[in-house]
Amino acid sequence: MQERLQKILSRAGIASRRGAEVVIEQGRVRVNGTVVKELGAKADLEVDDIRVDDVRLRAPREKTYLLLNKPRGVVATRHDPEGRRTVMDLVPPVAGLFPVGRLDVGTEGLILLTNDGAFAERVSHPRYEVPRVYHAKVRGVLDEPTLHKLTEGVFSDGERLRADAARILEASNNSWLELRLHEGKNREVRRLLEAAGHPVSKLRRVSIGPVTDRGLEVGAYRQLLPQEVAALLRGAGPREKRPAHPRAKPAPKAPRREERRGRPPGFGPKAGQAAERPRSERTSGERTGGRGALAPRAGKGGFTRGSVRGGRGRGPRTGGR
Repeated sequence: MQERLQKILSRAGIASRRGAEVVIEQGRVRVNGTVVKELGAKADLEVDDIRVDDVRLRAPREKTYLLLNKPRGVVATRHDPEGRRTVMDLVPPVAGLFPVGRLDVGTEGLILLTNDGAFAERVSHPRYEVPRVYHAKVRGVLDEPTLHKLTEGVFSDGERLRADAARILEASNNSWLELRLHEGKNREVRRLLEAAGHPVSKLRRVSIGPVTDRGLEVGAYRQLLPQEVAALLRGAGPREKRPAHPRAKPAPKAPRREERRGRPPGFGPKAGQAAERPRSERTSGERTGGRGALAPRAGKGGFTRGSVRGGRGRGPRTGGR
C-alpha cells in the first residue's frame, strides 16, 4: 500500500515527520533510483526501493514494543546533533526502532519505543486520548483556585494549555503534584505550571495509559506484554458526542373534581341540580353529601338522624329492633 514518503521515513525511525520532510527536501531520498523532493510523493516500502543517503529502508519483519524508564539528561531521539546520550543507547539494537512521542531531556520517566508506525501513531495522537500521568515538584504551595486554573486552562505563548486532572500529593515549602494529560504538546507540563506561577524543579512521567513504572528502575527497559499493547491500541477511544437523554414527560395531573363529575372545569352544577350553598351559609347540622350525610324528613322541615344517604347508618326507629 502506498503512503507518503515522510510517513514511511518516520515509521522507519529516520526522523520525525517534520524532520523527514526536511530530509526529502534536501534531496537525500531516492525511490527506485530517482531523487524525490516532492513532499506529496508516495511509495510502497514492500515493493519500491527507497533509500536515504544510499541506505535502503526495509520493513521490519517482527514488531517490537519496549518500555524504557528514561533517566534525566538522556535525549528522547534516535540521533542527537550535539552528541548527547540518546534513548537508543539504553535499548538493544532493533531494525527500525524509534521512540514514540516526546519526553524532555530534563524529564525522567516512561517512554515507548517501537518499530510499528501504526502503533506509534495510535498511541501518540491526541484524538485517541491515551492519558499520560506526571509527578511534578514545583515551587510554592498550590491552593484550590490554582488547581482549578490548571484544569480550566492557561495561555502560554498564545497557546492554551490544560490538564485533564490535577491533585496535590505533598505540600510543605514546595509541592508535589500529579497531573494527567493526553495531548502531548511540546514541554506542556513545564509550560503549564510556569504559566500558573509554579515553575517545575523536578518532573517524571509515571504512566502511559495502563502502563506504569512499577518495578522498572530508572535506566531499565522491558518488553510490553501483549495485553498492554492491546490496551494502548484501544486508548481511551475517540471522544464521541453522546446523544442527549430525552426529558421525561411530566406525569399527567389528576382530573379536577368538576372533570370527574362530568363538568367542564370552572362551571357550576349540572342542569337541574341545585347549586351548593356556601359553607358560611350552611346550618350547623347540614352536610352536603358523602358518607353520613343527613337527608330531609318527608313532610317536615329539618333532618332526621337515622336516614343516611348512601351510608351504612340505620333507618329511623319505628319502635323495636
